[in-house]
Amino acid sequence: MGAKVERLVNLTIALLETRAPLSLDELRRRTGYYTDGDLQSTRRMFERDKDDLRRLGVPIEVRPVPFSEEYGYLVPRSAYELPDVELTGEQVAALALAVRLTGGQGTPLALAKLAARAPDPVDLPSPAATRVHLPGDPLDEVADAIVSRTPVTFDYRTAAGVAGSRRVDPYGVAQRRAAWYLVGRDHDRDALRAFRFDRMTSTPRPAGAPGAYTVPDDVDVAAAVTGPETDRVEVTVAAAPRVAWMIAQRGGHPTGATHDGRPVYRLTGVDTVRDRAWLLGLGADVVVLDPPPLRDAVVEGLRACLAAHAEVDA
Repeated sequence: MGAKVERLVNLTIALLETRAPLSLDELRRRTGYYTDGDLQSTRRMFERDKDDLRRLGVPIEVRPVPFSEEYGYLVPRSAYELPDVELTGEQVAALALAVRLTGGQGTPLALAKLAARAPDPVDLPSPAATRVHLPGDPLDEVADAIVSRTPVTFDYRTAAGVAGSRRVDPYGVAQRRAAWYLVGRDHDRDALRAFRFDRMTSTPRPAGAPGAYTVPDDVDVAAAVTGPETDRVEVTVAAAPRVAWMIAQRGGHPTGATHDGRPVYRLTGVDTVRDRAWLLGLGADVVVLDPPPLRDAVVEGLRACLAAHAEVDA
């Protein structure tokens, strides 16, 4: 773990463990950091760390220190910690199977605790001999680079299908239209750009030394992810029972009606462009009933897939 990452982790722990706001002097005593140099330089160092943590989602609050004219800092646990995980017996069993298939060996106790909290008894599946490998999440790969100000490089394919490599100073990440983007300065274009993580064709890797750049004060990471918002509509589908859980995962609700013997579901907020690929991926297990334009687009896409497979088979 890099020195800065370790310092940020320890600073977060100190701010979480306190009930009363901690002044900078008290943080120095508790953490041992921000003691080198004059007061102004250590203050600037602390402010940079505080801003980095806030960019990473740590809700640092500034409040008056009791019985003092100073202001201090703390992280409210209620705003930082996740709620308790409440899983059913079937969900615990599915989680245990997934962990064992991906090679997790140090998790029996954690899984047993989840099973004990489940409302219905469950027998955890026996270890499976099969192992599958899951690639790392690019979001994880760039987190350290964003904090340590390290340039990264990666292979990328644009929406038009043009492939190439990129060298970027990562400023932060943002989400738009259910997609995650890396925002930073593109070295080749010397301009602010946003890159979709699902279009990266290689894992981001360091391309320079830590501290190689500074983030401009006027950068708005969220605003850098531009593009027109597409229409979101209410969609009605008939789904086979085996994909009902996927429909529910997307927020679909049963209407009580049936179509050709299949239950009918209603989904709201469907992106007519981006969610079309998901509907196509369900193939014959889902029939789009409404709206007609989306139904026609899905049918056209399925026909194109069939035609492409027929050419390959030929």
